[in-house]
Amino acid sequence: MMKTVLISIRAKWWKLILSGKKTVEIRKTAPAEIDFPFRAIVYVPKVGIVGLFDCEGITRTNLYDSLTERSCLTAEQISKYAGGGKICGWLIEKGSPVEFDNPLPVETSGQTRPPQSWCYIPNYRANLVSYSFDNETYGCTYVNTAEALKDAAADLKSWAPYYQTDGKKIYVGTCEFFKPCLSACAFDAVESVICQADDEGFGEWADDYLSDVTKEQYQELEEQLDAVFNAWIEKNGLHAGFYKINSYSEYLFDKAEGEFVTPEIYYSRRVKKEFSGKGKE
Repeated sequence: MMKTVLISIRAKWWKLILSGKKTVEIRKTAPAEIDFPFRAIVYVPKVGIVGLFDCEGITRTNLYDSLTERSCLTAEQISKYAGGGKICGWLIEKGSPVEFDNPLPVETSGQTRPPQSWCYIPNYRANLVSYSFDNETYGCTYVNTAEALKDAAADLKSWAPYYQTDGKKIYVGTCEFFKPCLSACAFDAVESVICQADDEGFGEWADDYLSDVTKEQYQELEEQLDAVFNAWIEKNGLHAGFYKINSYSEYLFDKAEGEFVTPEIYYSRRVKKEFSGKGKE
């Protein structure tokens, strides 16, 4: 599985990355002993988590001139940032930058606050969407709605010789993946230990054991149990692959244009075509 980091990038630099003009992100440090490519989830200050790109390599150099054009920075700017030392150029894989449908809170990455530069995070899935033709059967996941609609259109075009496709409706919704939570298991864990002491024959000496655990102590145990379990999930790659769709948006297929669009756009185009046809008459 591709490793993932959360990286903070200013809005103007993120726009240049999306445009393809900026293909190197300058940092003082970079992940060590990591397989390439790795995924960078992008956080824009005061906006949220907005997208991603894949990093295909890291170049460490003090030859700042070699990075100016690709980083959209001057040699002087890079030198000032690097303090005259070596700098890390994160090489952005061509075609990999993607913008999400909406900014997402930093908490969706498992962090309570954004990193000053970057940090490792678990595999990120809060942005994923899926589509369905019947609002019951959802399948593959996509990084944003545009990608889902593009794939759905290609799928629908294969039906064209056999079915009426114009106006065909699909549903696109955000995936909520199942995430195990042990925060309600602290009481059961304590009760299990009390029963263990009784079963092993400690008798009256075990009667009052753990009977004075406070609410705060239970809460502390709940948090630690949940953290340890989810760390185990992450380490072993045991994330749940199933999800549910809590809400969705509807789109209609415009056969003439070969794309899915919102109902507003679809019917607006139909009205224009009707008026255009009457004008010709």
